[in-house]
Amino acid sequence: MPTRFPPLLRRLAIVLLALATALAVAWIVPWKLNPLRGWISERVQAATGRTLVIDGDLWWRFGRHGRLTAEGLRIGNPAWAGRADFLQARRVELEVALWPLLRGRIVLPHVRAEQPDLWLERAPDGRRTWRLERAQNDGKRTLFLGSVALDRGVVTYAETARRAEVRFAVQTLVEGGRPRLQAEASGRWNDLPVKARAEGDEVLQLRNEDQPYAFELDGRIGGTAIAANGSIVRPREPQRADLRIELAGSSLGEWHRIAGVGLPDTPPYKTEGRLRFDGTRWTYEDFKAVVGRSDLGGRVAFERRAPRSLFSGELVSSSLDLADFGPVIGKARPAARSAVPATNAKKTPAAATAASAASAPSSDGPRRVLPQQRFDADKWGTLDAEVHFVGQEVRNLGSFPIGKLDFRVKMDDRRLTLSPLLLQLGGGRLDGDLRIDGRVQPMAAQLDLKLHRLQLDTLLPQLRSTKSALGAINGRLVLAGQGQSFAQMLGSADGEAQLAMGRGQVSNLLLELLDLDAYEALSFLVRGDRSVEVRCALVDVGFQRGQMSTRAAVFDTVDTVIEARGRADFTNEQLDLRVTPTAKDLSPLSARVPFDVKGPFAKPQVSPDKARLLARGGGALLLGLINPLVAILPLIETGPGEDRDCAALMARATQEGLPPGAPSAPADQKRK
Repeated sequence: MPTRFPPLLRRLAIVLLALATALAVAWIVPWKLNPLRGWISERVQAATGRTLVIDGDLWWRFGRHGRLTAEGLRIGNPAWAGRADFLQARRVELEVALWPLLRGRIVLPHVRAEQPDLWLERAPDGRRTWRLERAQNDGKRTLFLGSVALDRGVVTYAETARRAEVRFAVQTLVEGGRPRLQAEASGRWNDLPVKARAEGDEVLQLRNEDQPYAFELDGRIGGTAIAANGSIVRPREPQRADLRIELAGSSLGEWHRIAGVGLPDTPPYKTEGRLRFDGTRWTYEDFKAVVGRSDLGGRVAFERRAPRSLFSGELVSSSLDLADFGPVIGKARPAARSAVPATNAKKTPAAATAASAASAPSSDGPRRVLPQQRFDADKWGTLDAEVHFVGQEVRNLGSFPIGKLDFRVKMDDRRLTLSPLLLQLGGGRLDGDLRIDGRVQPMAAQLDLKLHRLQLDTLLPQLRSTKSALGAINGRLVLAGQGQSFAQMLGSADGEAQLAMGRGQVSNLLLELLDLDAYEALSFLVRGDRSVEVRCALVDVGFQRGQMSTRAAVFDTVDTVIEARGRADFTNEQLDLRVTPTAKDLSPLSARVPFDVKGPFAKPQVSPDKARLLARGGGALLLGLINPLVAILPLIETGPGEDRDCAALMARATQEGLPPGAPSAPADQKRK
């Protein structure tokens, strides 16, 4: 006979079956939760301080994870943001892990958004719209995201401090079972136009603290083109990175606006190499670069630290054109090489007028020779630097033959030091140091430079046409000045300079032409040039507030003494010198008279003492009218000049530590 259950047990079974049926239906059938929209908005407002508006339906469906679907979703921004809504979306689907809810944690394994419009903004004080906690602190997050899929999304990043607003059109694609994120960017960064395309792993991989985010990027910021591919861990706050990059731009100086790195202005450049990050330092290695007509290579590093970032490295150039780095010493870039040429561009009338004005010569005075471009102290304050540079072959220092350039540059709290500084020049070398203190206004500069055995024939190759020019020149230059450019520093400089040459040889033809001795010069041209022994040469000048004055300037040979007296105004770039040649021999056709060198540095005028020259020339003319045979009498000199005491002239140089004619020290000898 069938088993009969007690009535109470039967009623309980019916209730449990009904409940199970109800739960099954509730588990399978979506729930429309529109009545809860207001309650949910209030809870979000209380937790985050943000408004939440759901204009459409709100659905809930149970499953392994609960699924919440909201249509017409809007989440507000904090009051300081530049847009009212942090997020707008046509439809958002959230998978919600149920068990973590019991512990107060919101875990969303998957989020899918249709036509989302997200506004990410960073305030100057560090506040960020994507930090939903009231305290703006990610250390105690209660919201955790898994994967995110974006369908026809727009993400805008804005940063007031950088005057930046960049718009990203984003789309999630699935390739080979893996979600990928594609993005196209446009907008402005620090007032520079931005245009870029990128493809990488899914968007939330950006926040993964262990796995690298792989991506490819090709874009342009201002005049700088950037191409990169590789991987990076947490790009927002990088931990590690390994990238191959290619860069090209109109000037390295543009990186001050792109990334706040105070690099100097340069001609157009391009480079490619490997960029790595180890958690504290970015390293650019195995790279090749071309800047203007110069090449560079080596290894550099950039480390963000307080109070200033550090730029360091070793740079080598096999071919260095100093004209490419003129702005480093305050010289403006040539207009023809200052920017990347535009193609298919039409000039507006205003642009044409500006271009013609820029190319026209200045009408407010003679062209300046000294570097006028002002140093940018703001850039100096952005980073410290420790860089060793070696230029194997150097070009474009006037007509001087240059060898190797080797120096170490250090920037420490706006104090720039080039020490030791070595330049092989004219068969000898220059070494010393340069110091500029950018902490004071105007900047204070100190230069201490020594010249060792510069060879006259190598230093002035144009003299080779006169068959002979031999002699080793030693010297020293010590200056201190103030200003915002090298021109201002020299225009306020105090100090002194000496040049000394011991025994040597120089072309007699050069001397006779300089002395206007027509007879001797003509005879050398007929029978050939010869060398004249140089007994000694010394130039000793002093600087006071940018005014250079000669204390002694003598060039003494066995048959001629040349002396110079006068001043040079480095403030206004004006020369006022008198050169007096005196013969030691008897010459029948000598018109040796003092001559003046006056005018701007850019184009000085050389003119003989007209009164004395006319006296001699006029006397010859009058006598020539009487008897041509005696016309040369006023031009005859008896050689009143006396040999200068070379030992006394050289004593000062010796006391200054510049022994004339002394053998040069080995290249690796340590400077004292």
